[in-house]
Amino acid sequence: MHFLRTYIMKYRGPFSIAILCVMLEAVCDLLQPTIMSKIIDVGIAGNDLDYIVFMGGVMLLITAVGALTATGRNILSGNVSQRVGTEIRADLYRKIQGLSFAQIDKLDKASLVTRLTNDVTLVQNFTNGLMRIGLKAPLLGIGSLVMATRLNLELAVVLALVVPMVGLILLLNLKMGFPFFLRVQQALDRVNAVMREYLAGVRVVKAFNRFAYEVAKFKQINEAYQNQSIKAMRFLALFSPGVAMTVNFGIVAVLWLGGVGVGNGRTQVGHIIAFINYMTQILFALMVMSLAFNMFVRARASAGRIDEVFSQEAGLLWPALAGEGEEEGRTLKGRVDFTEVYFAYADPAGEPVLKNINLTCLPGETVGIIGGTGAGKSTLVRLIPRFYDTVSGTVKVDRQDVRHLNPRDLRKKIAVVPQKTMLF
Repeated sequence: MHFLRTYIMKYRGPFSIAILCVMLEAVCDLLQPTIMSKIIDVGIAGNDLDYIVFMGGVMLLITAVGALTATGRNILSGNVSQRVGTEIRADLYRKIQGLSFAQIDKLDKASLVTRLTNDVTLVQNFTNGLMRIGLKAPLLGIGSLVMATRLNLELAVVLALVVPMVGLILLLNLKMGFPFFLRVQQALDRVNAVMREYLAGVRVVKAFNRFAYEVAKFKQINEAYQNQSIKAMRFLALFSPGVAMTVNFGIVAVLWLGGVGVGNGRTQVGHIIAFINYMTQILFALMVMSLAFNMFVRARASAGRIDEVFSQEAGLLWPALAGEGEEEGRTLKGRVDFTEVYFAYADPAGEPVLKNINLTCLPGETVGIIGGTGAGKSTLVRLIPRFYDTVSGTVKVDRQDVRHLNPRDLRKKIAVVPQKTMLF
C-alpha cells in the first residue's frame, strides 16, 4: 500500500489537528468518571452542596470542551476523507489510461471498474472512520485502563484478565478476516464482468432472444457474491459479541469484588461507580476498535487491489528519441510491413494468435482482411499503432520499426475505428 504515502504526507497537517482534537476529547471523557467519584465520595458523603454544584459545573464545562473538539474532528475527517477519495480515484483513472492493452487485459476490465469505484470508497470510508473513531478508541481504552488502575489497584486485577483476552480476539479477527473480504471483492468483480458483458452485447441478446440465459447466468454470479458476503458477515458476527461478553463478565466481577470491598470498608462507593464507568468506556473502546479492525481488513484488501494497479510499470517501453517531435511535421507515406510476426495475448509463451505473418501494404492501397471470429483481424491492426508488442518479428511504418518511433507522432497519424466504443 505504498501509494497511500503520497496522500498521508499531503494531508498530515489536517490529520495532526484531528489527532489533537481526538486527544482532547478523550481526556474530557476520561476526567468525568473521576469527577463523579469525587462528587459521590466527597460531596454526597459529606453533605456538601457547594462542592457538588462546583464539581457539576466543572463536568459541564469539560463536556462542552469535548463537544467542541468532537465537532472539529468530524469536520476535518469528513473534509480530508472526501478529498483523499477524490484524489485517489482521479490518480487511479489517470493510471488506468496510461496502461497498455496487455496490462488492461491482465487486470480485467470489470475488475478495474470495481477498483475505481467500490475499492476506493472502502479506503475513503476507512480514512473517515480512522479520524473519527479509530484514533479515539485506543486512546480512550488505554486512558481508561490507566485511570481505573490508578483509582483502585485491587479491582484492576479484573482488567489484567479481560484486556489480554479481548486483544487475542481482535488479533484473530484481523488475521482470519482478510481472506474473506478479498473473496468478496473478487466476487463483486465477477458481478461487474457479467453485467458489462450483457450491456456490451445487449443487441445480440435481443436478436437471439437469450434473456432467460442471461438472467440465469447473472443470478448464479449474484448468488455467489451473496454467499461470499454472508460468509464474511457471519465470520465478523462471532467477534463483536465475544468482545462484549468478555467485558461484561469483567463488569460483573467488578461489581462482586467491589461489593465485597465496600462491605469490608476497603472500597468507596464512588470508586466502584467510577470503575464501572471506566469499564464501560473500555467496552466502548474495544467495540469501536473491533469495528475499526473490520473496516481496516476490508480497506486493506481494497488498498492492495488499488496498489496492484498503481504498481504497474510501463507495459511498452519507448526509447528516448533524440529530436523528439521532429517527425510531427513530416508526412507519413503510409507503407506498412509485417515481417515474420508472431503474437500471443497475456502469456507470450502461450498459443500464438498470429503466426508468421508477412504482409506489405503500400501507400494508396485499400486492403481488406477477411477471417472468422477470433482469427486475429483486429489484433493485426492493433500492432500498427503499437497497442501491443509482437512476440517476435517486426512491424514497420515507412520502413521504420514502430518500437523506434515516437508514439505520439505515430498514433497522431493513424486513425482507428474500434468495434466497441469503450474507454476500458
